[in-house]
Amino acid sequence: MSQISRDDVAHLARLARLTLTDGELQSFAGQLDAILEHVSRIQAVDVTGVEATDNPLTDLNVTRPDDVVPSLTQEEALSGAPKAVDGRFAVPRILGEEE
Repeated sequence: MSQISRDDVAHLARLARLTLTDGELQSFAGQLDAILEHVSRIQAVDVTGVEATDNPLTDLNVTRPDDVVPSLTQEEALSGAPKAVDGRFAVPRILGEEE
């Protein structure tokens, strides 16, 4: 028995603001129905007594230490800039903004 109909797919397409042809609606209904059938078969597998597996990778959130190191001063950073204004890089305006 089919779990998802063409009308279900049309409703989902409307919610997702997708425009689908009648052929696509019919095709996707069959594909989604096959996916749901496979999922239900997997869910039906008896896993009683099967120990859950865990992630074999032990490294989580590997980051470097956040150490303070000497860096450029504001003047040094701006020394190579073509133009600086009020201690900041000056760049051309974009998107038609007025000067």
